[in-house]
Amino acid sequence: MTMRCGRLVSALLLVAALAPRPARAVSWAEQSAVKRALYTGIAVVANLVPGVSAIYAPRCLPGYILCKVTFAGVSLVAAADQLLMSGGADLTQTRGILYRGFEGDWVLTPAHVAGDRTPRPLPDPPPPPSEGGEGGWQPPPI
Repeated sequence: MTMRCGRLVSALLLVAALAPRPARAVSWAEQSAVKRALYTGIAVVANLVPGVSAIYAPRCLPGYILCKVTFAGVSLVAAADQLLMSGGADLTQTRGILYRGFEGDWVLTPAHVAGDRTPRPLPDPPPPPSEGGEGGWQPPPI
């Protein structure tokens, strides 16, 4: 009996994740506890199940977490290649490549599923540094 219930809950979460979202004027935090729990369940499914995450983040077909790990891994390889090809002379570009892969949302949250926030698995590149060397994206202090 519990196996049937588990399948039923999984099927309901999948149907809810695939259902079109109506426009609402109420944010996720103001929803009822039942709706917040539903959005949380859908977010968990979208983070792990291939195809469901593409509803909320069209660039992420294989599941959101695997998609983000792939972006980070590819940026790590690209940054290492760029660093090698530049001979270590262009650290700004290397940091920009790493920023693109590692910055952004690592998981879909219930707020993303509810439509309050837009997921950003691959953020925009950082602004270039100004003439004085200040500004733009700076790495965190070590």
